[in-house]
Amino acid sequence: MSATAPQAYYPGLPDQNFDIPSSYTTHGRSLVDVAAPGGDFDGPSYGLDGILSAGNNNGFYFSSGTSMAAPHVSGVAALIIAKNGKMSPKEVQRQLENSADKVDGNGKSEFLGQGRINALRAVTE
Repeated sequence: MSATAPQAYYPGLPDQNFDIPSSYTTHGRSLVDVAAPGGDFDGPSYGLDGILSAGNNNGFYFSSGTSMAAPHVSGVAALIIAKNGKMSPKEVQRQLENSADKVDGNGKSEFLGQGRINALRAVTE
């Protein structure tokens, strides 16, 4: 899994790319199966490029990292299992990969693997 981030996010700006590999993310065709939003604080819009997360005392904060991307993938995997019942890990992985948005070419990308996960497609295809 790798993490994606917006490219210098500015609120209100149209046509922004939210699928840039994060500056810290893992890459390599043999390492990355899918990508998920992970944010990135390495840019001019520090903080706005992060992922909104729940914090202590009913608060929220922005953070970035593969620890932000992993819960996205885990959540979609849980939705897949909830819809389909008992599945092997390989079947869940195949559904994650087949339903991913191919945002970086049509094949296996060095940074985004089979693409960015898509929860809706994962449970409707």
